[in-house]
Parts: sequence; structure tokens; C-alpha cells
Amino acid sequence: MTTVQNRQFQVKYEVPAHWSVTHQRTDSVEVLRYHNPDDNTVLWVGQLRGRHASLRPAKALQRLLRHLGATRHEEHNVSSHGLDFLESTGTCFVNGQEVRYDARVTTSQRHVLVVYVYATTASFATQARLLHHVLESIAPLQGK
Repeated sequence: MTTVQNRQFQVKYEVPAHWSVTHQRTDSVEVLRYHNPDDNTVLWVGQLRGRHASLRPAKALQRLLRHLGATRHEEHNVSSHGLDFLESTGTCFVNGQEVRYDARVTTSQRHVLVVYVYATTASFATQARLLHHVLESIAPLQGK
């Protein structure tokens, strides 16, 4: 595992060292996309921007789920390392393939932070422990 200290988003987290990362920026979100070599397990860590930056976490999660085409999901609150997330777990389709996902949204440092992992059903079954570790590793960056 590699620890990432993201000063822009003011969070730190762990990802597998062999995962590739790409940066994406749109008018509504800035995202770091980490993925395994088979591209069947993905982590997104992002921050809403522009007119979307002031959304409440519940509205941001609702829009994310609609964008993902989430078919079946559960929403609940979860706290981790002092961050209070609204979390949704369920299934959605990515590139026509059903995947299992966990999405978390919170307001941190006056920004809306979006964290999202997904994997194919087979990959999620074998990688569940790793994916939960990655999600649970997200913490505020200290010593700004």
C-alpha cells in the first residue's frame, strides 16, 4: 500500500502501490482515478467544483447515484477518522457491465469530498477486504 497525501482535497488515504492514477477535471468535479492493472477495480477521490461545490452531501450523493445509474442501493451514515460521510452501497452499470460500488460523500474543509470505489462482481468478491481498507483509510490531512 502507498499512502497518498492530497493537499488539494486535504485528505490522506492508502491505495495499492501497483494501481495507476489519472487526473480528471470537469466543470463540476476534480477527480483522481486509481485502478488496478485489469481496470476492474477502481477508486475515485474527488472534490466538487464550480456551481456544484456548494451542494449538500445528500444532494451530491443523489446526483452521483443518478449519474452512475445505481439500480439498487442503501444509504446510511458512517464516521471514519473524524469525517462524517453519507454512504451508499449497491450496484450500477459501468461500460455496460454491472458493478458493485461503495460511495461516500462529506463536507471537509468547506469542500464536498466524493469517494467512490467500484469493482466487477467477481473482483469485488475477492477484493472486498482491500476495498474496505482503502475506504477506511481516508482521513483528514493534518498539519496543513
